[in-house]
Amino acid sequence: MATESKPSSKPSRVVAVAIDNSEYAEKAFDWYLEKIRRNDDVIVLIHIPESYDFSLATVQNNGEEIREWSPLALQKDAFDFTVPSPGVIRQLLDELEKNVKFLEDRYAEKVKAYGIDGKFRTGGGKPGEAILKIAKEENATLIVTGTRGLGKIRRTVLGSVSDYVIHHSPVPVLVCRM
Repeated sequence: MATESKPSSKPSRVVAVAIDNSEYAEKAFDWYLEKIRRNDDVIVLIHIPESYDFSLATVQNNGEEIREWSPLALQKDAFDFTVPSPGVIRQLLDELEKNVKFLEDRYAEKVKAYGIDGKFRTGGGKPGEAILKIAKEENATLIVTGTRGLGKIRRTVLGSVSDYVIHHSPVPVLVCRM
């Protein structure tokens, strides 16, 4: 008994692209666009902003650093840590927001120029873990990332986001090294 076969309509491929302000990320994204992009791809641009060490922001009183954090800490040297300055924290967060918006706008122009459907996602925490978490949430079938091309020793000491993603991803990972 013969059955009528329907042309298979392939579902769109969801491609997660890890981006930051580096030339390596931009070159990886451009390589994806020029070499392997499909017209029906759905792009998820993933950016994990750098995190700040807010302990470096201090509260000052008449030029003197205040180390106390509550009325209970009025005794001199009761606590040995620095209270972050709300003004400095606000400034750092505003700068971070501005940088993320600039990055989103820059990549949005490229996506629009190619007529690709997609979205921009940010996350927090360790970059490799956050990239994989967002890729999973978006049901990505491929992850594209750049690499700085660190040597074996520097990669071991400093860690590598692309190395982490390669070793922990449940989906294929394309690492562009330029």
